[in-house]
Amino acid sequence: MNFEHNNLRPDYFKENWEGKWKVFSWLEFVCTIPHVLFMVTTIKKNGLPNAAFQSWSSFTGEGNNYYIIMSGVMKHTHTYENIKQNKEFCINFINKSFLPLCWKTIHEHNVDEDEISAAGFTPEDSRAIKAPRIKESFLKLECTYEWEKELCPGSHNITMCGKVKHVSVDEQFAEADTKDRYGKDSFMYNLHSPINPYTGEYFNNAVGIIEYSGDM
Repeated sequence: MNFEHNNLRPDYFKENWEGKWKVFSWLEFVCTIPHVLFMVTTIKKNGLPNAAFQSWSSFTGEGNNYYIIMSGVMKHTHTYENIKQNKEFCINFINKSFLPLCWKTIHEHNVDEDEISAAGFTPEDSRAIKAPRIKESFLKLECTYEWEKELCPGSHNITMCGKVKHVSVDEQFAEADTKDRYGKDSFMYNLHSPINPYTGEYFNNAVGIIEYSGDM
């Protein structure tokens, strides 16, 4: 039998950290739709690099126009402030071997230090924007700010659109066919704290990868 419910949170869905339902919808933890993980790099007001582990995004376009739509950029973050100030940012896709360094950017984010280097990554110059790239990334998208919109009135989150101005793709990744392009050395996905919709019990937050299963 299916779990059927409207969009109003059941009373037995409890926060496991204060303010959770102000930041996230309870439905996210029921649906647990995977989102690709990546590092966003920007420049802080003091000129030093900022690095943030990010998800909740999609990528689409037409012709010469390719865009990233980031639906969950929190207003209080340095990433949001830096993008608004400089009108640019870089998306860096990292494989799971670098996951500990990605987590490090969440827990250690000193305003007065280069956050790319502090996490253990190597900063490198971008080609079309001033914000640096992460050398260890297998795919880098240099973007300029296009527009933003509140997710809902008074939201903690901003939906933000960036236009890709330059792309850098690792040679090995670029030349791999479909079955070899994905897996442990490719994209990471956010498996965001699934919840048992019948009881409200939380399961583990996790990171996943895509594996090739056959041609379409």
